[in-house]
Amino acid sequence: MIPVPLALMILLIYIASGYVGLGVAGVLFACITVIGKLSLQGKCQKCYMISQAAPRDLVDKFYSVLKRANLKDVEIYVLEEYIPNAYSYGRKIVLSLGLFEILDDDEITAVVAHELGHIRNKDTFIFPLVAYLRVFMFLMPPLLLILTWKFWAAVVGFVLYLWFEFERSRFLREREFKADDFALRLLDRPLSLKAALEELKYYEDLRVEVKNQTLPGIDPTIERPSQKEHNYWRPSFLMFPTHPTYEERIIRITAYTDISPLPKEVRGWE
Repeated sequence: MIPVPLALMILLIYIASGYVGLGVAGVLFACITVIGKLSLQGKCQKCYMISQAAPRDLVDKFYSVLKRANLKDVEIYVLEEYIPNAYSYGRKIVLSLGLFEILDDDEITAVVAHELGHIRNKDTFIFPLVAYLRVFMFLMPPLLLILTWKFWAAVVGFVLYLWFEFERSRFLREREFKADDFALRLLDRPLSLKAALEELKYYEDLRVEVKNQTLPGIDPTIERPSQKEHNYWRPSFLMFPTHPTYEERIIRITAYTDISPLPKEVRGWE
């Protein structure tokens, strides 16, 4: 559990440096939080309301799923970016134009349902908080060494950081599965989420093969991050991946729908 290594880190700070260390740690976390919140303000500078960027029938599908989720004040935006991507923050869902290039209407609706799962599960609050704590845990061992010149404190702090990374990985992977579960209960065609993941997996593999080459039909005037930059943060590169693999999610969704077809009449939202 994430709170355990965090609580032990705070205890270590107190043992190694007393109230002064706790004060410095508090200031550090406050600074990290402020910087993180400021970075989120420009998260969607090239976004348009979904009603301005998608056909009416697709917009109606999105809001039908939104109504079933019983979530209010959620806004859906389209990002002028041709790399397929979707994310949520606050009460906002952002879909890149690239998704509309490779997914059909049901599959895009499944992506929206997954992001609604994150909002419903409070992940749009939890994920940034965990990210801030991660930076805090990473910076504290060297800061303890600077404050106290106690090498043992820095070593113990680094071990606690690795423990935090392990727990963070497990926690965030579980949240992804929970968002999938929520989405499956919202969709008229639950397997459309599986189809969307299969398409996204194919696209990701294709990008690895072609490296910096763009896909056919992508407007070259749109600036895109290079594949080289993104490879460093692919889940396979990370020691503690925060997302399940596509295969794990696809197998789990298939098993889930085989066990529970989720007929429309038994859903709690209708």
